[in-house]
Amino acid sequence: MTTITTTAQLKESILASKPTLDSTVLEDICRLTRVHQLKWVPNKDGKNPHYIMSQLSAAKGLDEKDYQKHWADKSNLTGSLKGISLESLPGKAVKLEGAQLAIFKKVYQDIYNESLGKINSLWVGNWEHAYAYLVQGKTSVARDFQTLGAKVIELKVEEEIAQQPIEVVTKHFIYNSGWKKEEYLQRDLCYLASMTPYKLSAEVAVEDYPQSKTETRRFDLVHIQPHKTKGKIVTCYELKKDIITIEDLVMTVHAKRYLQLLKDRYNTDHISLILVAPFGGSAEALEKCQGIDYEGVEIWTVRKFTQLLLEKAKAYHQKDPYFITSILLKENETVQKLLEAPQPPKEIAAPIAKALPINVVQMPVKKKIA
Repeated sequence: MTTITTTAQLKESILASKPTLDSTVLEDICRLTRVHQLKWVPNKDGKNPHYIMSQLSAAKGLDEKDYQKHWADKSNLTGSLKGISLESLPGKAVKLEGAQLAIFKKVYQDIYNESLGKINSLWVGNWEHAYAYLVQGKTSVARDFQTLGAKVIELKVEEEIAQQPIEVVTKHFIYNSGWKKEEYLQRDLCYLASMTPYKLSAEVAVEDYPQSKTETRRFDLVHIQPHKTKGKIVTCYELKKDIITIEDLVMTVHAKRYLQLLKDRYNTDHISLILVAPFGGSAEALEKCQGIDYEGVEIWTVRKFTQLLLEKAKAYHQKDPYFITSILLKENETVQKLLEAPQPPKEIAAPIAKALPINVVQMPVKKKIA
C-alpha cells in the first residue's frame, strides 16, 4: 500500500464517509492533523479515517493512557472498525484485539513503514471521535485544539464582512437595537411565560463532559414536558440579543455540543434546540440550519417565540379573555416590547419585505468559507 499522508487524501477519505461535512470543520481537522503530525488509517474502502487515541493523548501533552483512563475504560468495547458511540464523545471508537488488531497493525506498517510493536489491544477512533477528543481538556495544548475551529470560523466571517459590508442592516443598527443584554431578553420572555402553564426554567446548569473546557454548561431557558410514550420532551431556548450568525450556530451545535449534551443529560432523544434573537438568523445561518447535521435545531425570531407564548396564554385564560386582549396585549409594556421586536428601518425594510418572513433580516450571501 502506498503512503497516504497528504492533506488531499485525508480530505477525500473524510468526505467519502460524510460528503455534507462543513468545509470549515474539514479544514480544521486537516490542519490539526498536519500541524501535530497525527497519523491516520482509512478503513478497507478508503473511507472514514481512524486515529490511534494514545497518539492523540500524547499530542495534547498528556499521558499516553489519558484517553484509556478517562474516556474508554468503562466502555470496554471490542470489535471491528464499525465502532460504537461513547456517551460523552460523538463519532465512533473501538478497542481492537486479536485478529482485528493484527489487520490494523499490518495496514499501519504498510502505510507508515513503522511497527506498532507488541501490543495486545489498541483504542482507535474515527475522525469525528478523534476530533472531539482533541478539543477536550484544560492543558494549553488542549485549549489550542479547542479554540482553533472557532477562531477559524470567526476570522473568516470577520474577513468577509470587512470585504463585503452588510448592506441591508448596518452593524451599528444591529448592535444598538433591542435588548442591550441577553439577560434582559431572558427576563422579559420569562415574565410572559409566567402568564401561561408553559413553564420555563432559566440558567439551567448541567455537568459538562469529562475534561471539557468548562465543568458545567448553562442553558438559557429550558422547558420539560412529560409524555406518556416518549417519557419527556425537552426544549432548550438559547438567546442572543441581536442576530444568530453562522458562527453562533456552529459554535452552539458543534463546539459546545449543546444538542448532544441535552440528550445525554436528560436521557432522551426527544430534544429541540431553538436559537432565538430579535432579528432571527442571518440568511447563511438559516440555510445551514436546514442541513443534515442540524436535525432538531431551529432559529426563531423573538416575535415568533412571543406569539407561541401568547397562544398558550390565551388557552390558559379562556374564562378571562379580557386579561389577554386588553391588559396583556394593550397595556403591558413588556409584552408590547416583545411583539414589537426591533425591525430594520423603513427605508431599508421595503426592498426585502416581499422576499422574507417578517422580522427576519436579510444578510448578504457571502462566499462559502473555504
